[in-house]
Amino acid sequence: MNLSALTSFVASFVRVLGSTVAGKHSAVLVGGDGAIGALDDQDPGASGEQFTDVEAYGAPGIVFRPRPPETVGGDELSAEAMALRTGGGLVPVAWRDLRLNRRFSAPKPGSVALVGYGGGFLAFDDTSDKTSSATLYVPYSFSGGVPTKAHVISLDPVAESVSIVHGDGFAVVLDADNGITLRGGTSTWLNVKDGEITLVANKIVCQGNVALGAQPLAATPLTAGPVAPTRPSVFLSIA
Repeated sequence: MNLSALTSFVASFVRVLGSTVAGKHSAVLVGGDGAIGALDDQDPGASGEQFTDVEAYGAPGIVFRPRPPETVGGDELSAEAMALRTGGGLVPVAWRDLRLNRRFSAPKPGSVALVGYGGGFLAFDDTSDKTSSATLYVPYSFSGGVPTKAHVISLDPVAESVSIVHGDGFAVVLDADNGITLRGGTSTWLNVKDGEITLVANKIVCQGNVALGAQPLAATPLTAGPVAPTRPSVFLSIA
């Protein structure tokens, strides 16, 4: 390989200033500026070779279109990449965006996460028995840039539990010890486990016929006295 061929492939740090989606396959195209050198936080705004509408490459299955640059906490942040300078120009191949790091600011050792610009993430974390727990977190109802609510789905193999939690506190929890728990509020919940159902509420409304007893198909109308309705809706099985 001659020298001219070698110099056709030079690594460069680039900053993405804009993006678009084009073509019949909806490819993400990016544009920005770059300069030969290493990824360097000391000079993130260095300007150099310009590139426009370049196809962006990344991990299979991950479609990523970066937000435009913005000022966050007094710093101008943008998507950054390491690019290869090919015969056709700069081609980004490895990415980072510190705005996403800020949204997932405390990863544990071994954590792997897919993070969105709005603060939502899907994270896999190591557990004590060398498996992975999973958390899907979606914040909303922001006030001053801070979410006041969040929907959460959690899968914990150590506790053998699965939980779906609404931002207002409603929840469905499945675990090996307690079965299924449906929480409708601080004073309202339903628990179902093998051979047992527990219902706690200040008011219970049943509409339609109700059959009670061990053999509901053999239940007879409950007529307790003169105040009983002429068309009873409660049926009782003595057996």
